[in-house]
Amino acid sequence: MFPDYYKVLGLSSIATKEEIKKAYRKFALEFHPDKNKSPDAHEKFIEINEAYLILYDEEAREKYDREYKYHFAKEDQQTESKKEQSQSSYKREQTNEKKTEYRETFNDSDLNDWAKKAKNQGAEYARMAFEDFSKMVLGFVKETGFQLGNTLFVFFGLILTMGGCGNIVIGLSTSGEIGNPVFGLIMLPVGILLWRASSKNWEKH
Repeated sequence: MFPDYYKVLGLSSIATKEEIKKAYRKFALEFHPDKNKSPDAHEKFIEINEAYLILYDEEAREKYDREYKYHFAKEDQQTESKKEQSQSSYKREQTNEKKTEYRETFNDSDLNDWAKKAKNQGAEYARMAFEDFSKMVLGFVKETGFQLGNTLFVFFGLILTMGGCGNIVIGLSTSGEIGNPVFGLIMLPVGILLWRASSKNWEKH
């Protein structure tokens, strides 16, 4: 059975990396076996981890998307009766898969290897205490927040620095105009300060 990773995370096939990360955080914390006592929580948690690791990695997602589009385009061409037969067959496959070891699902060998490793990692996370796992996941979030904030510092620092230099050059090349160079002299040091602050943040981090 071809796994629909987008459906596992409740996403569309055009979801952004940020949406993928947010969905993983939500469902992984919800279905961690140490917290969720439903009979299928363990398998669901591993499935969520597998979906996240494949979709969040750009190379893995590109390979997956190729097979995903082919599989579902082919499925759309089936008649309603064939779809019903396929669904019935899928239910039997699901029952059998629970009793067997991991088996190859994709045509791409690399994708099969990555999916297998993702399952193994999910199994390791499932054995972690929920408190430890949640701290690890929230750590990912804090790291992402730091990177975003610091990137904005760098961006505005560059804009102000370039704008300051531009205003100074334009002002000096325009006779009688002092507004531009004065404005440029204000923007330039502010931009440099933001740039230096972001650099120090990276060093400390």
